[in-house]
Amino acid sequence: MFRHKPVWVNIDVPTKCYTLHRECSYTNRMCETPYKGVGKLKRDGGWIRFRNEDIALKRQQEEYEQYELIIHCK
Repeated sequence: MFRHKPVWVNIDVPTKCYTLHRECSYTNRMCETPYKGVGKLKRDGGWIRFRNEDIALKRQQEEYEQYELIIHCK
C-alpha cells in the first residue's frame, strides 16, 4: 500500500546519500537552506518529491547509483 503514496527523497551531495522518506518527523521539519532546496537541488542537494516509491527508486538507480540508498521510513 505504501509503495503508491508520494515520498520525499533527501539527496545529500556532500555525503553521497539518497534517503527515501514517507511522511515522518524529518519531512515535517524540512526547510530550504542556502545550500539545500525543497523541490529543487542546490549545491549540497535538496528534498525532491516523487509520485511514489517505485519512481524514486528508479531515479536512484539511473542517476544516483553511486550514492548510498537509505530507506528511512519502513
